[in-house]
Amino acid sequence: MGLLDIVKKLATGASDEDNRKNKARMREIFNSLVEGGDDYKLIYCHLENYNDVVVASVTVHSNFIVGYKPGEVVVIQVSPDLTEYGEAEVFNKENGAQVAASWTGFCSVAKEGKMYQLEPITYSPGINRGAKYCVAVTQSSEEVSAFHKFCKAGF
Repeated sequence: MGLLDIVKKLATGASDEDNRKNKARMREIFNSLVEGGDDYKLIYCHLENYNDVVVASVTVHSNFIVGYKPGEVVVIQVSPDLTEYGEAEVFNKENGAQVAASWTGFCSVAKEGKMYQLEPITYSPGINRGAKYCVAVTQSSEEVSAFHKFCKAGF
């Protein structure tokens, strides 16, 4: 990794190599769990859930590969290093799901018994204390905007 890549990683959370490898890994995970996976656009989402308890504050970090196409959203929870992942959760009209976007930038998908709040991000600075809990990947503002528009339009 050259000096430029080191600077880029600190500034954006991912070097060009990290970004390429992690996006390829996300696609590999998604396609292994979802039939016709290449028909979906993918977006990386992260969520920090803050809980104040009596003595301390607890933050829970969640990472998601989200695939979407007209009429359907698929959410897969992943570890920050993309070595562990859960089952694919499918959200569509057939299973009574709803998708929505908030004015704060979050998107949500919900069906009976399951709800995800998703924050698509352009990048997570490598110097940010929470960066080690995020997947090292950058996304363009156009990618994030397209997902937000999709959520806002609904199924």
